[in-house]
Amino acid sequence: MWLMLALAVVVCVAVLYVPGYLFARSLSVARFASVAIAPMISIFFLAVLGIVLFEVGVTCSGPVLLAIAVAIGAIALLVSKGIAQAKAPNASRELIAIDDVKGAWKAAALYVAVAFAVVFVVFLLAIDGPESFSRNDDTTVHLAIVRGFLDTGTFSTLHASSYLDQGVTSSFYPSAWHVVTAVVASFFGNAVTLAANASIIALTAVVFPLGMCLLFLKLFGEGKRVVWAGSLFVVAFCGFPWGFVVYGQLLSNMVSFMLIPLAFVALVGAIEAKGLSGKVRLAFLVAAGLVSIALSQPNGAFTFGIWAVLYCLGRILVPPCDDAPRIASKRIAAAAALFAVACAGWVVLYFAPFLQNVVQYTWKATLSPLEAIGGGLLFMFTTREGVQPFLSVAVLAGVIYTCRNRRYLWMTVAYAFAFVVYVIDVSTDGVVKQVLSGFWYTDYYRTGAMTALFAIPLASLGFVQLVDIVRSWCAKALRVQADHPKCRYLPVGILVALMLMCQFFPFHAKLMGKTDIGAGLVKIHREVSMRYSWDRGLTGEEDAFVKKAVELIGEGALVINVPSDGSCWSYGVEGINTYFRRSSDNGRGGAEESKILRTQLRDISTSEEVQRLVNDLDARYVLMLDVQGSDHRTTTTIRYKEENWRGIETIDEQTPGFKLLLSEDDMRLYEIVG
Repeated sequence: MWLMLALAVVVCVAVLYVPGYLFARSLSVARFASVAIAPMISIFFLAVLGIVLFEVGVTCSGPVLLAIAVAIGAIALLVSKGIAQAKAPNASRELIAIDDVKGAWKAAALYVAVAFAVVFVVFLLAIDGPESFSRNDDTTVHLAIVRGFLDTGTFSTLHASSYLDQGVTSSFYPSAWHVVTAVVASFFGNAVTLAANASIIALTAVVFPLGMCLLFLKLFGEGKRVVWAGSLFVVAFCGFPWGFVVYGQLLSNMVSFMLIPLAFVALVGAIEAKGLSGKVRLAFLVAAGLVSIALSQPNGAFTFGIWAVLYCLGRILVPPCDDAPRIASKRIAAAAALFAVACAGWVVLYFAPFLQNVVQYTWKATLSPLEAIGGGLLFMFTTREGVQPFLSVAVLAGVIYTCRNRRYLWMTVAYAFAFVVYVIDVSTDGVVKQVLSGFWYTDYYRTGAMTALFAIPLASLGFVQLVDIVRSWCAKALRVQADHPKCRYLPVGILVALMLMCQFFPFHAKLMGKTDIGAGLVKIHREVSMRYSWDRGLTGEEDAFVKKAVELIGEGALVINVPSDGSCWSYGVEGINTYFRRSSDNGRGGAEESKILRTQLRDISTSEEVQRLVNDLDARYVLMLDVQGSDHRTTTTIRYKEENWRGIETIDEQTPGFKLLLSEDDMRLYEIVG
């Protein structure tokens, strides 16, 4: 099965890169940049095609959807080449070109190698098998949406829901990640959890590292040491990307943030492009990138906006060729105008009717301001994440460097803004919190992740400054010049060793008697191991029982279940048609319908109301994975109250109207015969 996971990763990489690469080349984007930004374009095509095909009433399989996207890219490339040859052969100037292409590919290889090593230790060594999955509440929805795409042959982010296979759609759900995962799963017998794991690996070990590598090459092209240093920090922060893997899961938000560097590179390229044609083509890529980001998770567009506005302000006040600001009235006026427009846009969107459900959503404060500042500075944004003191020092060194070299000061401003938003978000309540963090649902996991994302380039800059400091110390200790060969690699080795120790040293302790802290990525590894265990929620034995039930009851038969016993995940994982697909009191139907099933189903032999409802639903079976009284129940307590489920949990072999079909340990499958 591990080989199957490796193949799924390869397929996921192909899905994310082939359509986008072809189309990027059709716009004359340089080869290296075309590879790096391809996922942004591929996701755009797959998501938009899913919407269009749904609207015109066309269903298709995942491979067909991918084939259409590839065909669009290939046709665009052929047409562009034909036009270019007809106008002026070999005269087209490549966009987002890299001066040292060989060096760029070497850097890219390093980024991917380092990222994969971290992914291997933090994720692959922690999960309980290639098809294991996170026992998180939100994961019930995510897996069900992917399964729904596969069952219906529709892939629309405007009509996704956990009950899509039963004709229940929503107005909008950010599900670009679900589309990609469904396409990958379709190549492996609709193995949803296998595809989900493959997507996490492909995104964290390939997509994000390559995107950040291209971004660093564009921002720090003249500082090769900063580019190489960046490989150490792309997947080093617990807050992002790992916080989204262990919490939620917020994989859609993870994709959204990972696409930000790609759209940002296109924006930088559009600003730097010489001719109007190049600016227009790259502006189109920026627009496509924003669509991909928004269809993955809209708050990513606001995160991108912060970086983009501050970068443009930086370019206005500090031109690329200068290290100090140019104080001129025109530049100050232009910067002020841009800032005013950005603030006005923020306010308008905050009051926009279609965003009210998002910006008015409130998470209550959980920390004091001092605790929030201390935890944030150590990059331990939540109790699920570990302290990262080495990263704190590296980021601080980067901040100091940008204060001296004003060309990069916008990075510090972005980081400082995100940090303030996080602190206000996690430690206060009120209007200010809603205005600043409402676009992120006032969810401190998301604002903390934004802070971590903005800290990555600062850590890379800071690492180079630390290397210079340690080099001078080594030169003094060895009594040689700082440029002596002995001082070339020794400082890097010392700092990398120190970083590894801070990130992976296996310790944990209680902070102030309540918060369990641990070293950086070790804490993430433990969280992943716990959540992906087949001993929790839907256990390995229960999953095997569900597979037997699926074979026994036939395809599509509706099954009444108790979601808290682990069956809330069973539709997404195995495809069994359960009524309750999340650990809550409401299922496919309305509240009253769900209440009747939860509290009165056992009375089917005597209650006409229950009989009528069961007949209307065409419910055939009852599944229980943890009967009451069992000594080893593996249930989730989220939103569960025993009295709300007595109508199902008290069913046994003697209950009139039910026939026992399958029984193992504390697991039962009944046929409704009443």
